[in-house]
Amino acid sequence: MIKFCAFASIMSTSVSKTTNILIEAARVLFTRYGYERTTMTAIAREAKKGRRTLYMHFPSKEILLRRVIETELNRILDALRVIAKKDIPADRKIMEFVFSRLENVRHTVFRNGSLRADFTRFYLTIDSIRRVYDKIEINLIREVIVEGREQGLFRFGNADVMAEIIHYSVKGLEVPYVRGLVAGNVDVRILERHARQVILRGLGMDV
Repeated sequence: MIKFCAFASIMSTSVSKTTNILIEAARVLFTRYGYERTTMTAIAREAKKGRRTLYMHFPSKEILLRRVIETELNRILDALRVIAKKDIPADRKIMEFVFSRLENVRHTVFRNGSLRADFTRFYLTIDSIRRVYDKIEINLIREVIVEGREQGLFRFGNADVMAEIIHYSVKGLEVPYVRGLVAGNVDVRILERHARQVILRGLGMDV
């Protein structure tokens, strides 16, 4: 039994490593050539794996695209979790959280080259995947809001409702923010100041 468990563990690690290699290969080619022009054969070649191995892990290019998106979303979520754990006042933390989220989304879109042109096209697909992530992010925001109340900074009625309002408001800014349509000609510090007033006043803080 011990030998079998060890073998299973090694196989699991191997499968996970192969999966990650295939996902990264797909991301690189989607970035370079765009989704439509990238073939499964090219992805297998980039990953230095056989087509059979690729199709065993990902039966279609659409499924592979979803995994690429999930991997990118996990990167954003990891960054937000780091901020949520910071030992700083809750008002600073919530603002850093909001702008880190927007900047990470923009960075992810721009670092993925040709996929940037597909951002609007795939937005509904991305949004459907993000519903699970939405719940996690809302909970992180809620924890920061509760911290702010315990620190005597925030005065409000319902932390759950406020967390959802902040989350979905920021989410609604993503596409115009990525395209540079939100205060495009305004100093970012002015944008941050106005956003700070809206968010912190909504949380009942005098700013």
